[in-house]
Amino acid sequence: MPAHEELPTLDTADLSKVTGGTASDMSSMLLPMLMMRNRAQPAAAAPAPAPAVPAWTPKITVDGVDQTVTPSSDGTFTTSTDV
Repeated sequence: MPAHEELPTLDTADLSKVTGGTASDMSSMLLPMLMMRNRAQPAAAAPAPAPAVPAWTPKITVDGVDQTVTPSSDGTFTTSTDV
C-alpha cells in the first residue's frame, strides 16, 4: 500500500478567493427542499360530513296514544284525532 503524504498547505492569499462551501449550498437549498417535501405528501382527507339532523317534530299523545303530526308550509304542525 502506498504511504500517505500530508496534504500541502495553502497560502492565505489563495484562500481569499474561496467563497461559499457546502454549508451555504445546503442552507440555500433547504427551503426549496422543504417545499418539495410538503408538495409530495398526499393531501389530508376531508373530514366526513356530519350526519344530517332530522327535523324536529312535536310528539302529541291523546290518552297515551301517539298521534300523527303533519308539518305545514308555514312552520306549524297539524294533527288529526279520531274521536
